[in-house]
Amino acid sequence: MPLKHYEHCCSTIQALASLGKIEGVIPLLHGPQPCSYQNQVGSMSCRPANLVTAGTLVNKSDVIFGGEEGLKMQVRNLYNKYHPKVIVIINTCIPQLIGEDIEGVIMELKQEIPDLKVTTCVSGFNFPRSMPLGSDASWVAVLDAIETQEKVLGSIGIIGRTGQDAGNLASLEMYFKKAEIPYFVFPTAHIDSMSEIARAEKYYPIHITPWLTCKHLTEKFGGEVEFIEIPAGIQGTSNFLHAIADRQNSQKLHDLVEEEEKRITPELEKIRARFAKEKVRMLMVDGPANEVSVGKIFAEFGAEVFVIPSMKNKFYKQEKKLMQERYGVTFIEEDFDLLGDIIDEVKPTAVSVEFQAQPECVSRLVPTFINMLYLCEYGYDYAIDLGTNFFKNMHKPVYENWQGLMQKYGGKTNG
Repeated sequence: MPLKHYEHCCSTIQALASLGKIEGVIPLLHGPQPCSYQNQVGSMSCRPANLVTAGTLVNKSDVIFGGEEGLKMQVRNLYNKYHPKVIVIINTCIPQLIGEDIEGVIMELKQEIPDLKVTTCVSGFNFPRSMPLGSDASWVAVLDAIETQEKVLGSIGIIGRTGQDAGNLASLEMYFKKAEIPYFVFPTAHIDSMSEIARAEKYYPIHITPWLTCKHLTEKFGGEVEFIEIPAGIQGTSNFLHAIADRQNSQKLHDLVEEEEKRITPELEKIRARFAKEKVRMLMVDGPANEVSVGKIFAEFGAEVFVIPSMKNKFYKQEKKLMQERYGVTFIEEDFDLLGDIIDEVKPTAVSVEFQAQPECVSRLVPTFINMLYLCEYGYDYAIDLGTNFFKNMHKPVYENWQGLMQKYGGKTNG
């Protein structure tokens, strides 16, 4: 039985995947065994095997009498064995449903173990329709464990999306380094370097996801937040970097951007010519929020893009308006039951979806891209690589062959 479009993935798995990539942090998933198992297995490919994640395995007795004692015991065990810098309790649906006092547990543990830094991230019921909110909620939890630090004069903070951004933002960082602009990034691969985000004077989110994170940054550490646009694609990246150059009075950064535009323009024109010839209709379906950013890249190439958004916060609304005005992107925000219904209506050339939604696409013999495999989509070279290899990766001849066989032998391609 197909899942409704928003039941494909839970925010808990994204919280576990993001926190599980940060060295010095141990995420503790507080929930029943099926929840823990599915989220651990589902997030394994997104986090290093050498870093520890844990769970409490809430049982039937805990549902009736409460699982606070088991939670305390597991936090003590983790602290005594690993001495992590931070333990983040990921509070899932069942403990929320029975009304467990997680904040009370944290207060007791902090009194018992003065050196312990433990905080909580609420996922599950709170964010049932948006997987990437798991990252946003988890970063807020991490910020709760970071101490206030002295600001660095003239510095900027680059605020990423998920744990997959940690250590993968060189496509943006290199310009600030060359322009000699002091900068900090968040997230990073270690809690110590992540903590330095508190030293930035101004924060620039690079995706629609970290709305709660940015709000919490300003409330706890001061400083301003400005969402310019997602630095994805050629124009998006240039606009983002030029805007920061203006605010930092950095002619060197302006010059670097102009050099990059000259370098990649010939390749961009080749890609646009191919997209103009092929007439691509691209359906980008909610997932890790890259339906917006990668959709923006395809729209710049000249594709007709349809986006089913994963979230609708303030940053999304700003990016949506920009993409509509600049590229004529269509956003599908109305509720619907099955993704297959939208595919039948839009009739896309190709679809970008989560793994769980793939059966609805493949049964219709529509070329399918798994959006989880297209992350860290910032900067010039990512866009050029995506456009250069798109038609090869679509494997269109294979699908056309199968479509021909289905038509010849009277089969159906609508699942």
